[in-house]
Formats: sequence, C-alpha cells, structure tokens
Amino acid sequence: MPRSLRIEYPHAIYHVLARGNRRGAIVLDDDDRWMLIRTLGEMAKRTGILVHAYALMDNHYHFVIETPRGNLVAGMQWFQTTYTQRFNAKNGLWGHLFGGRYKAIVVQGGGEGYFRRLIDYVHLNPVRAGLVPEGGGFDDYQWTSLREYRKPPSKRFPWMRSVEALAEMGCKDTPAGRRKFIERLETLVDWTSPTEAGRIVWKGQSLQSTLRRGWYFGTQEFRERLLAKFGVEEEIGEHVAKVIRSNDASARDRDRSVGARIIAAGLDHFGLAKEDLNSMQKNDWRKAMLAMIITETTSLSHEWIASQLKMGHKTSVSRLSSQMKNEIRTNRKLRKTKAEITRISS
Repeated sequence: MPRSLRIEYPHAIYHVLARGNRRGAIVLDDDDRWMLIRTLGEMAKRTGILVHAYALMDNHYHFVIETPRGNLVAGMQWFQTTYTQRFNAKNGLWGHLFGGRYKAIVVQGGGEGYFRRLIDYVHLNPVRAGLVPEGGGFDDYQWTSLREYRKPPSKRFPWMRSVEALAEMGCKDTPAGRRKFIERLETLVDWTSPTEAGRIVWKGQSLQSTLRRGWYFGTQEFRERLLAKFGVEEEIGEHVAKVIRSNDASARDRDRSVGARIIAAGLDHFGLAKEDLNSMQKNDWRKAMLAMIITETTSLSHEWIASQLKMGHKTSVSRLSSQMKNEIRTNRKLRKTKAEITRISS
C-alpha cells in the first residue's frame, strides 16, 4: 500500500495520534509528562497551531489541533523530533521513540457535531483505560486538557484553546459554564461498561473505526469536498490510498517570510546592514537574540537560521538560543530588546 500524504490547508482540524515504538512508553515519569506538554506548547507558539484538546497516556498521546497556517507537517515534525531528543537526553537513551508515522485524521468543524464528539472521545480516553475510578473525578487523572478547561482564561496555558469546544457544547467560558461542561462529560460515562466511554456512532460513522482505519471524520459532503480539492482515492484491495497534494510549501514560505522580517527588524534595531553579519563573530549575542526569536515563532530549520545569520554549523543555533533564553530571564535590557524586535517584525 502506498505511503499516504498529509492533507494540509488553513484552519484544518485534526485528531493526531502517535504511539511509542513497539507500543513502548513515551513517558517514564511525571517530569517526562510535563516535558511533553511543554514541548507541545512550544510547538503551538512556534507554528501558530491551536491546541483544542490533548490526552497523554504512558505509551501514546491524542491531540486535537487546528492549523490556521496549514502547517501540520512542519509542526508535528518539530514536535516529535524535539520531544524525542529531549526524552533521550534526559533518560540516557537513544534511537526512535515513536512507532512510525503519527496518524492525522482530518475532522469536520462548523457545528456538525464531529468536532464535539472528538473532544469528548479524547477527554474520555483515561476512563476507557481504567485510570478514572467510579465515584472519583476526572481530576484523578491529570494528564488531559480537562484541567485547563476548568481554569479561567487567565490561568490556562496561553497556547490552550477551549472556547471553541465550550461553545460547541453550549457552555459559556464562565465558572458555571465550565462546570456544565464537566458535568455533561460525566453523563457520557456508563460505569457498567466504562471501556465504551466516548465510543459512538455519529451520523452513521463509527468514531473508533475512523480513528483506527480512516482518514477523515465528517459527512459524505465533507469527504467529497476534500477529494475535489486535494486529489483522488484509489481502491487497493480492502484499503484506500490517499493521493492528496500537500500544502507544506506555502507554510514553509510563510515561515521564511517571518524569519526574514525578524532578521530585518533586528538589523534595523541594532543599526546594522545585512552584510555586517559576515564580519561579526558567529556567536555574537545579537545573532543569538535573533536566532532565539526565530526559533520561538517559526518552525524553520536550524540550517536555515545558521545560514541566514552566518552562525556556522546548525548546532550553534540551538546552543546559542538556549544560552540567550537563560540570560534573558534575569536581564531586563535583553527582554526589552526582544520585545522591541518582535514588535517591529510583527
């Protein structure tokens, strides 16, 4: 069966799932769990991807994400590569962490109910796994986005989106509305068969079967719109191979445009010309500042950044950006410089 391409377009919604290599663990302790969640947040900040829901288990994760820039591949490649590197470095391991490609099911939004059902399914994953005991509460398992849904907007992770899902459930983003959201979810659990929580057939389409073997979750009209826009389906035995054009080039072009604006804004702020980068030291703090801003706001490769800023090898980007992040925490002048460059480039 041919390797399927990804469907990418602005404001696409996806259910993304990845399992550990040979179904092994992707987290070993709570520090790893927080590291994965922080890495997810960094990915969202760099790429503009919106995180609507997540559930983290020992050997797999579920994300519900939206891509305003049509950049699923760039975002997920950065996330899985970066988390794998961090996990291996922390735990003294090496090699692949995830088992093959992540699965990304494109989901229909727009009030048809598919988005709402998917949010329920993801949040109920710990119930199906037997990690939420009868008589307990969803907070007995803390590694889903439900804890963020409970919080007021000012207390949530800045990259966490919950207003759309709350609205889909008919709940306002108020204390009463958030309680209603949780209470509604609790009514979906039949404690005589908790392993079936969230496993539903919606408008004739089995969510469980779709997430396991399908490529979209939506109406037949939604499927036909996608096929008309992106490509064709070709029947191969019992399987379906998707031949769908990717929009990754436009996302990459967008990131390069943002990176170029940051460099231009930085050079203007420092009173430099682009040619001056050639004669400056590769580890000049001003280059480190610009590299840090670019890595935080785009998914551009370290090779591209090193080439544009004349920093030598790509490893300099990671090392100097990390050093700048540490320095900026205690240096008010550096924080003001970063804020000014970011403002000018936006």
